[in-house]
Amino acid sequence: MQPSIAFCTKCRAMKVGWNRRYTMHRLICDRLLRKAAKISNLVILTAVLLLGFPAPSVSVFPANAPQQQIQESGLQASVAPVSPAVRFIDSFLEQHEVRQANRRRLAQSIVTSARKYNLNPRLIASIMLVESGGNQFAISGKDAIGIMQVHLPTWGAAAEREGINLLKIEDNVDFGSRILSNYVRQFGLWEGVKRYNGFIAEDPASEQSADGYVAKVQRIYEIQQPAGSQSALVR
Repeated sequence: MQPSIAFCTKCRAMKVGWNRRYTMHRLICDRLLRKAAKISNLVILTAVLLLGFPAPSVSVFPANAPQQQIQESGLQASVAPVSPAVRFIDSFLEQHEVRQANRRRLAQSIVTSARKYNLNPRLIASIMLVESGGNQFAISGKDAIGIMQVHLPTWGAAAEREGINLLKIEDNVDFGSRILSNYVRQFGLWEGVKRYNGFIAEDPASEQSADGYVAKVQRIYEIQQPAGSQSALVR
């Protein structure tokens, strides 16, 4: 049977299946097209609403309301509190030179997934630092992708089936944490981390590679914490 061929004006012809070119096409091009269609529909809907409903002529605020009070109340409503756990992981990532642009978003994703899967967020952060250094668009030569370097040949079909965008920080951290938690539950903490790295039992080369990987994660995970910090902040 001849392999199916897909064509994209950007990616050109490619074989359909779990190969790098087709996967990047599905993750980027297809999603961009769907996003463009949604934006177009939103613009049309907004125009209809604006044309169909005239703007009110009466202010929603009393004429004598102090302008400063209105501005302050709006500012207070827009600022969401940040939990101690998120601040802790944000600081942890900053120590390891993760760029500020997405650091708070990444810290929030790590803490959320850690609570969801009963993992220490510092462990998830340590694995992420070894895997990608915080680069959400990282792609390895072994077809692993994103922040947590999810292995496409192993997990790509499940991600596609569940509609998971592996280039999105929240999706990748959650999916990687779920994989990690399953391994930890089956094999224990560090043996589970080995499996996350792709360890194959009774394979000397795989054993050596996995041991080196665990050592890198442990060096980050077990780094001395600032005085006064407590593990309860990151659970």
